[in-house]
Amino acid sequence: MRQRPPALLRLFATCSALAAALLPHITHFPLWVSAAVAGTIAWRLVAEQRGWALPPRVMRLAAAGIATVGVLAGYRTLNGLDAGTALLAIMAGLKLTETRQPRDHAVLVFIGYFMCLATLLYEQSFVRLAYALLVVWLLTAALARVHRPVESNTPVRPFRLAARTLALGAPLAVVLFLFVPRIEGRFWAVPAHSAAHTSGISEEMSPGDVAELSLSDEPAFRVWFTGPLPAPELRYFRMLVLEDFDGRRWRRVGSFADNRSPEIETRGPAVDYRIELEATNREWLAGLDTVVEWPTAIAVQSRATQLVYFDRAALERRPVTARLGYSLRSYPAARLMPTSLPPDLAARDLKPPPPGRSPRTQALARELRAAAGSDRAYIGRVLERFRTEPFVYSLSPPTLGAEPVDEFLFGTREGFCEHYASAFAVLMRAAGIPARIVLGYQGGDFNSYGGYLLVRQSHAHAWNEVWLEGSGWTRVDPTAAVAPDRVRSGRLSEEVGGRDTAGWIEANFAWLRGLRAAWDAARTVWYDSVVSFDPSRQARLLKALGLESAGWQGLAIALAAGFGLAAFALAGWLGWELRPRRRDPLQGAWESTCARLVPLGLERGRGEGPVDFGRRVTAALPAHAAHFAALVDAYVQVRYLPGATHAEERRFLALTRSFALRLAGRAA
Repeated sequence: MRQRPPALLRLFATCSALAAALLPHITHFPLWVSAAVAGTIAWRLVAEQRGWALPPRVMRLAAAGIATVGVLAGYRTLNGLDAGTALLAIMAGLKLTETRQPRDHAVLVFIGYFMCLATLLYEQSFVRLAYALLVVWLLTAALARVHRPVESNTPVRPFRLAARTLALGAPLAVVLFLFVPRIEGRFWAVPAHSAAHTSGISEEMSPGDVAELSLSDEPAFRVWFTGPLPAPELRYFRMLVLEDFDGRRWRRVGSFADNRSPEIETRGPAVDYRIELEATNREWLAGLDTVVEWPTAIAVQSRATQLVYFDRAALERRPVTARLGYSLRSYPAARLMPTSLPPDLAARDLKPPPPGRSPRTQALARELRAAAGSDRAYIGRVLERFRTEPFVYSLSPPTLGAEPVDEFLFGTREGFCEHYASAFAVLMRAAGIPARIVLGYQGGDFNSYGGYLLVRQSHAHAWNEVWLEGSGWTRVDPTAAVAPDRVRSGRLSEEVGGRDTAGWIEANFAWLRGLRAAWDAARTVWYDSVVSFDPSRQARLLKALGLESAGWQGLAIALAAGFGLAAFALAGWLGWELRPRRRDPLQGAWESTCARLVPLGLERGRGEGPVDFGRRVTAALPAHAAHFAALVDAYVQVRYLPGATHAEERRFLALTRSFALRLAGRAA
């Protein structure tokens, strides 16, 4: 088998490690970037194998200019994570077209290191970190192969060297992670693809929007309750209130001048809990009805107070671009504005559709309200209509036309939560009852491994609030009248008949559900312990070490002590690695034999090989010539020739002992 040239093997190692570093980014790159880099890598390997000449400098500069313009045209900028990594990948491919010297390989390896760092800016999961560490190991091995050419023909040795190097740096990395002062805020929250991290809950809703969101099984947030879990029918996590209706689409109303705190009558037990919200690229936060306390460090107090007055939602200072944790207190049985509704709110939440819109719905509302004796009785009649008439709950209802509310109530009668919430709100307003739509999440899956409630995007839900005198804003979920079991179980997104094959498999195999829950709990521990290691967690660590009162000096002491321990461990490892090795018994026997000849004036010269030394000894000691010649032949056999057996080694050792006895007899 023909052996590959060392230069080709080194280039293959560098290209393979670089390709592994670029692999996680292909979902973020335009297709032309990925194709260009892959094509360049393939061409460079073929060119090295066949001895083709590399492109001239003018051609490389022209290609670099074209690539830069292409990235600029695609991203409208050269800054930022997406544009920056795409440009870096293109430049890595162009660098390959001039790679000849070890320093060129080193540049490509360092580009690979940067790409590993960039992939962690997109996501900090331990799977992503494990992959990044694997790629760093491959890159370091490629660097060792380039700069230690002696090891190029021993494929395993560069990987061992890279592993030892990374292992030596691991203690220092841990010390730096634990004790370097943490930056306030979320350093890793680098803006990436906004669409890839949005929750899907927006400031407006039309039939079908939430249904599309509910087909996603991605986590929305996790909730840790201080006490027992609230009952399933109380697990309504609100995010937004929609009040403006144009006949087809509901929208969130802008800010108003009245910043008065709302009248809240707390009733029933309080619920204390902590939420970890996934990245949404939105400002609003999820909270269990009804939030009465939130941390001022998280929510904007003035704006949150204003929002509480209108829709009881909390607001972040900036879009949530990374996982965010916060603690809240809610009273699920609280009453908001129970005695009176301010005129501005009443006018907004009684506003009917534009003239001429939803005429049949408004006529039905007048008919039902006239037959009912009170607002509560009217609400009951509407819910009874949903319950008894042939309304169907479905994630894939028929498309609605110009009058979606009328067509839904009197035509298709098939829909998802937003269809029922929209129709119910129009029916309420037409009867003179203030009503609005609430967007959020309902239900959740309890994770027994982590002790938290996991709320997924598939739990997205829309419901209503109506204002009733004496009760204030009251939650009404018309979807519960059509699919009560789904609301109680929090399974609003499961299609009838097992439409989702993956969901059907998980529902029918308990061990898969347990495995999935354990995996999510492990990911959550990782985020809580490592990714979310913030200044407060660092302060708790210093307190455990007795350095809490020292301030920044405590961090300096801990950092110095950590470096000292790491240096001590490194010194111990180096001492073990560099310890005197046990002498080879074959070499020791040969050296002892040579030492016994020194008193006879036969000292082996520096650099004198065993064969030449053997000739000189046999000439000086003819009586022992045959025996010593056999000893030298046996030594050369076991020391220098491949495939020496244990029998040959034993024979050589026996010859050295017998020769020593011969010399001793001669001396006597």
